[in-house]
Parts: sequence; C-alpha cells; structure tokens
Amino acid sequence: LLRWWLYRTVYARPIDESAEPDTYRNGIRGFLTADDKVVKSPHERLICDWLFYHGVNYQYETPYEYDTTTATHRQYRPDFYYPEIKLYHEHFALNAAGQPPPHFSPDYLEGVAWKRALHAQHGTALIETQSHEIYSGRAFEKLKAELTRRGLQLHFDPARRAPGLAPPKQQDIARTFRVFQQHVKNNGLSREDLQVALQASAESEHAERSALFLSLYEQIAAEWERRLREHEYIDFEDMLLQAAHLVETGRYPSPFTVILADEFQDSSRARVRLLKALANCRAEPVHLCVVGDDWQGINRFAGSDIAVMTEFDRIFPHSTRLTLNTTFRCPQALCDVSSQFIQQNPIQIRKSVQSTNKLRNLPLQAYGLPDPDTIVPFVSDLLADLAQRGREGWLRATAADRISVLLLGRYRSDEPHALAAWQARFADVLQIEFKTVHRSKGLEAEYVFVLNVIEATKGFPSQIQDDPVLQLAMPTPDPYPFAEERRLFYVAMTRARRQVRFFTVNDRPSRFLLELVRAGALTIEATEGATPVACPACGKGVLLPRNGRYGEFLGCSRIGQCGYTESGRRQ
Repeated sequence: LLRWWLYRTVYARPIDESAEPDTYRNGIRGFLTADDKVVKSPHERLICDWLFYHGVNYQYETPYEYDTTTATHRQYRPDFYYPEIKLYHEHFALNAAGQPPPHFSPDYLEGVAWKRALHAQHGTALIETQSHEIYSGRAFEKLKAELTRRGLQLHFDPARRAPGLAPPKQQDIARTFRVFQQHVKNNGLSREDLQVALQASAESEHAERSALFLSLYEQIAAEWERRLREHEYIDFEDMLLQAAHLVETGRYPSPFTVILADEFQDSSRARVRLLKALANCRAEPVHLCVVGDDWQGINRFAGSDIAVMTEFDRIFPHSTRLTLNTTFRCPQALCDVSSQFIQQNPIQIRKSVQSTNKLRNLPLQAYGLPDPDTIVPFVSDLLADLAQRGREGWLRATAADRISVLLLGRYRSDEPHALAAWQARFADVLQIEFKTVHRSKGLEAEYVFVLNVIEATKGFPSQIQDDPVLQLAMPTPDPYPFAEERRLFYVAMTRARRQVRFFTVNDRPSRFLLELVRAGALTIEATEGATPVACPACGKGVLLPRNGRYGEFLGCSRIGQCGYTESGRRQ
C-alpha cells in the first residue's frame, strides 16, 4: 500500500525531461508542483513533490546568503535550501559521465563548477543530485540519508492536501495498469519477460519509475487472476487466448474457409493469434483478408499493437499486399501534407495517397490566439462567417443543403460550452458536431476545426497519454516520440473534405503545428500580436521577448528544456 501511495503522489507522471512546461506564472513557464511552486524541469518537480509529501520544509531558488552579483554573474539562487539545517541542494542535469544533455548551453558545465566553487569558498553545505541518480533511484536514497543525518525527521504523508498539482485520480492510474495488463496478456508475456524488459531499460530515465510500476503491477495482476478464478470468470484477453487455443488444438473444428478482418490496425497479438489459428486449421486452403491502415492505429489504450500491421508479412509469410492509395475525401494538397507528416515516423508503412477531390483551395489554416479563453469566441465568429456565406449562396449546391462542420478535441473536456447555442443559431445553414479525435475516425465533414492544439500536459500531443511504461509490455516497442499522438493528429487532419483549421495560442503552439510550419505546409496566423516563430534550435518552442541585464532579447519558450536566445527583436 505504501508503494502505491508513493507511486501516485510522486511517480505517477512520466519524468521525461523533454516534457513541455504546463504552467505559466509571473513571467515564468514551468512545471507546477504539489505545493504550488513553478519549477523549471520535470526532475525538479519530482524532487519538490517528494519533499512535500515527506513533510520537508524547503525553499526553491531563494537567493544565496552571500552576494554573488558581478559583471558576469547574477545573484546565485540554489535550486533548494533547507533552512532548519542550513543545507543547500543543487540538482544538476548530468549523466553518469558528468555530461549534460547535448542541447544544453555550452556554458552549463562552467556554471556547475562555479556553483561548487562558491560553496567551497564560503564554507556552505551543499548536496548534489544528478539526472542519472533520478533514473536509478539513487537520488532519493542519497537525499533521505543526508537530511536525516543532519537531524530532519521525514514522515511520508500521502493524504497531505496539495495546494498545487493534485495527484492523478486513482481511476486514471488504474486505467494505465489495466492497459498494461491487456498488452501483457495479449502478447503472452511472463513475469520473466517483463523483468528482462525492465533490465533492458535500466539506463533509461524512467528506470526507477518503471521498476516501481512493475512491482505494483505484479501484485495487481495476481489479485486480478485470483478473483477471476474464485468466481470462474474470464476477461476479454482470456477469451481470445482460450479461443485460439481451442482452434490450435483441434477442439474447435472451424467451418470457415473465408475470413475477413476489418480495422486490422486496431488488432492485438492475441487477435492475430486467433486469426492465424483459423487460417491454418483446415486441410483445404483458407482465405484470410485483412483491411487496415497503420497510419490510423490509435487504439493502443485498448490493447492494440501497431506492429501487427508493420510486421504482417513476417506473421503471414505467403501473403499478398494491396495498397488502397486512393481517397475520395481530402483535397490532394491535404493528402500530401498529412502523408508527409505521418511518415516522419520510419516504422509507418510507406505509400503515396492520391485524391479524387479536385478542390484547389487552401486546405490548412491555423490561428494563433492570445490565450485559450479567446479560442471559443473566435470560433464563433468564424462559424458566423461560414453561415453568412452559406446564406448568400456560397459553399452549398442548393438552399436545402447544410454545410457540415466537425469540431474536434483531444479530450471530451475540449467540447465548447457554446456548442448547443451554435447548433441552434446556425441550424438553417450549418450542421455542427463535436467529437473527440478518437471518436471521429471514419467520419468526415466539409470543414474540420481542431480545437486547443496547444503544447501542454493536456494539449495535442497529449503528454499524459501513452505512458512510456507501456513499452515494457511491447514485443516491438515504438520509440518514436509521440508516435500514437502523431497518428491521432493525422486522423484529425484527414477528416476534412474542404479545409481543416487549427486553433492554438501564440506562446504555446503545438509542436505538431510548428513542424508543419517548418515544412512550409502551414502558417500560424496571429489574431493579435506577432506571428509565432519556431525556435530554430529545438523546433518545439517559440521565440518570446524577454528582458535581461543587457536589454531586450528573444528566448525559447521552453525554459529549462531549451536555452536558445538571440539578441534584438524579430519583425
């Protein structure tokens, strides 16, 4: 039980240092902690949350007790300070070889040496933790030992009320464990297989978190199976595996000579095992036909494995593949952009898509708004404009036709509060619906509005879905960043018959939008202020104006992840 609460309060959120800041406060963009601080990195948030739930009084980036301001250095602000024991704590982004990430400033190591020298000069006590110690779990062992040695009493209290970022809901964590279990059972993995996968990931930044997750999973899975046996139940994975076993052993004589499997990209390996058993169980030939699009494999959360598509020729070695590369929906320009976007992931099957849609209008538009609250009013204005053009005889063949508009969100919570009012106000000329992108697959509309395409924890791409721990249960992991979210974004783009419009905010456009901007496929049109400019270093943030010691300059919005700056102001 103690490990469950530790996981929920401290480790439940992935600690990937490439994660994007989720909070903006007082000119600082960073990561919100349980005790309502805004810190610069996921590792610092992890440390803050660990300290908070262990009842440790600390100060974050308080000025050092000695004045350090010089012509080349600002006043030093150590990461953490424990006032009761007069101990400073620096967390350095260093690997086991003492090196920072490649994208860090060349001056980072110089800064590390300067801080160490300051403490030595003034005789102040300093403890260091480093990134590789976070990965291994050594950081908190070291920190706990030093704090208790100096007289602090640590008491873990998972029930402590968090004034800042609350722990994830238990049902959300339980859902991740259930998805993990689906993949483990579908893939026929044993406890030993999982331990091997864990050892193989020992050098990853999720190693300690994954080990804690796996230890909890083993207990949960054991209790799950005990209850199934006690009540003589089976779960869905058992049903597939038992059915496959009955066919493989001849206990079920299959009468089928033609088998068609649709939406094959959403299959699990257990389903593939059943199909393979049905295809091979008869003396005469059995014809198996599967239809699927690996570009639209978006159901990993339900146990599907995209590798069943990409490895199909190996699973069924005598198969013939036919590519359905004609679409009747999207304009060709949209097909070209979306195809290039999805094929950035090298595991996706290569193909060229041709369209019968002859429209030549601009297929993609993006709007940058000042903040998320201004998106809905702006969308309302665009809908009013569409309705007016429809009433004037544009955009529809007859007066009886309605223009279809599909509003898409990454989450159900993205549904605009004004939806019902819009549907009533424009009912004579617009057919307006809202769907999550997952529920939009198979649908289409003349205009698609993708809402809240923002770089944030609950943005698009989502940084809380597709937990990296799931890779432990994948025989063929897909390490490409945000691979599932990329496929989901592709689905969103390709629902439109005429045009897809994206709505973001100027200081946090989605990395996917910035990628399209860099590819020349899109321009983000700022409704107010300057057009967002992608950071030339990381490509994931935008350049924002800042003020420093030597005046105004531009810096990447990903403070803590990217240190790019340039002097002056872009026009």
